[in-house]
Amino acid sequence: MTTTSAGPEGAATVAFSEQDTLRLKQLGTTLRPRLAQLTEDLYNHIQSQLETSNLPGDADQAARLRAMQKDWLEKLLAGPYDGAFWDTQRHMGERHIELTIPLPQIWATFTFLRTSLTGEAIRAAVTEQTDPVAGITPLLRLLDACQYVMSTAYERKRLHDAILALRQLARVYDLEAFFHEAAKQAIMEAQADGAGLLCQEDGHQLQYRFFHGLPASYQAFARWSFPDHLGTSGAALQRGEPVYVSDYPQSIYAMPEFVDAGLQGSLAIPIPGPEGLQGVLAISWFQSQPPVRIPEDRWDHLRLITDLLGANLHREKLEMRMEGLATRDMLTGLPNRRVVTERITTAMARAERHQCLFALLFLDLDGFKPINDRLGHHVGDETLQQVAHDLRSALRGEDSVLRYAGDEFMVLAQDMTHISEVEAIAQRMVETVHRDVHKGELTLPLSASIGVSVYPFDDGSAEEIVHHADLAMYAAKQAGGDQWQFYDNDIGEALAERQALVHDLRHALDRGEFRLHWQPIVTLSPRQISGAEALLRWQHPTRGLLSPGEFLEILESLPLMQAVGHWIIETACAQAAQWHRQGHCLDVHINLAATQLEDKALLGFLKDTLPSRPKHPALLSGPSGDLAADRRQIHRASLGSGSPASCGP
Repeated sequence: MTTTSAGPEGAATVAFSEQDTLRLKQLGTTLRPRLAQLTEDLYNHIQSQLETSNLPGDADQAARLRAMQKDWLEKLLAGPYDGAFWDTQRHMGERHIELTIPLPQIWATFTFLRTSLTGEAIRAAVTEQTDPVAGITPLLRLLDACQYVMSTAYERKRLHDAILALRQLARVYDLEAFFHEAAKQAIMEAQADGAGLLCQEDGHQLQYRFFHGLPASYQAFARWSFPDHLGTSGAALQRGEPVYVSDYPQSIYAMPEFVDAGLQGSLAIPIPGPEGLQGVLAISWFQSQPPVRIPEDRWDHLRLITDLLGANLHREKLEMRMEGLATRDMLTGLPNRRVVTERITTAMARAERHQCLFALLFLDLDGFKPINDRLGHHVGDETLQQVAHDLRSALRGEDSVLRYAGDEFMVLAQDMTHISEVEAIAQRMVETVHRDVHKGELTLPLSASIGVSVYPFDDGSAEEIVHHADLAMYAAKQAGGDQWQFYDNDIGEALAERQALVHDLRHALDRGEFRLHWQPIVTLSPRQISGAEALLRWQHPTRGLLSPGEFLEILESLPLMQAVGHWIIETACAQAAQWHRQGHCLDVHINLAATQLEDKALLGFLKDTLPSRPKHPALLSGPSGDLAADRRQIHRASLGSGSPASCGP
């Protein structure tokens, strides 16, 4: 009598009667002398099946398989058929997963055993003159039950591993790494050889982005594209559903290029996305025999893999859009400074690879601040947009322009073989920027100071190339602007010296290092000293007494000039007061820098300072030009309530 019961986790098992168990053990005893040969035959049968499978075993796998089959066969007809026996069958099913043996090979194993063991049972019954049916019936039931338990455990283990793999897959954020992990799972599910990701590029073309597990003959397709209506991939995109052919060379979708590469079977699954189909996951068979059809129980996993791949492709698109926003200047539409290092590094590598020149042109606009201040920021913005447009239009196809900062641009000029080409581009950039900017009747000039660093003549990192071009740009600006200059070591040394002076100047006022020297002013008739002009000197702590020619131009370019100017006026007025008390009626002349005259706070400072001084004026002078009206106001403030008073207490 045979009964059926439920084993652990609901797996159906078979409980055998004592008589059936005895018959199975007797058969096992009879077969023991032939067990070694039977094990070898079974092993060879499975190996022959695996050789035509997509997952051929290596030497270690073969050894593990041989040992596993030998141990299993020895226990198959030894009993007892209790819970431990069925646990062993479940474990065998899971071990087949670990050895990457496909489920159909388990079925083939039991088909082989039914044939072999049934024949052995009949021969034993004939020898022992017993009823062969009585021995064969429990044997077939045992094999059926073992196959069921193994297959169920195999599927449960496969699904469990698939869920774990999908969870791990969801934690992979790099698209290429994600594809390779996803491809491994898809290949295993479909029992195929390789997979590729095809995406739509340049309109209606399909191009491979990644391969996994495909033969070397396929690598030639890395840069190849084809119309998106051809092949199984094109058909899948057109239909919006998977397309599978088990005999690719004879199918209506066959493309000669893939037939020549050895493609035997092809499964193309369209990749979904929120904005439409994004591409195709192409699963391929080369050495393995493609199945007549893809088993239904594999489709859910394959579709889920494809859905996850679609989510990652969409995320990549969003990241690229966000990166584009982060690396693009919103006003001009040009790339911004975030991409400078990457672009320069790429250009340097290209110059090395092709043995050519790469030039970085650093442009700073001359006269842009007055345009912004006097014509308005909207005119300044329009000017920057127009300059950006004109620079783009003036460049060659292989060159690029980006906006580095407020009124600073960079041009990357590539693939040049002679320095004269660099010179021509630099001069063209100067001429492109040079213009007048109008608003109503007011016209202001705009030009560019350009520094040029040429690689490999100016060697170093991307940051050093930028620094060299910046130094050369500053030298061009110091030379009057509206011109370009190459970087050389002399420029670097001169600007390094200037930077040292700038550093010392920032502390000179607090340290009391400035001095006023007085130059007498003599009238011809009568011949006498009528006044004195205040001359600024700097008592440098290490370089000694410096004349204005050595530092004044730098000082006037710094915000510090306003504070130094106030100090000069206060010191000169104090000296005039002292001379006044001593009975010397001398005019004091003070020169004002252009930056002081542009300071809206100067007039208020004079009104606050001069009333506290005697009414003998300090006469202020400055550069001629458009600020004459402002200077008249300043002069009136300096005179106080009227003409000079007579000397005396």
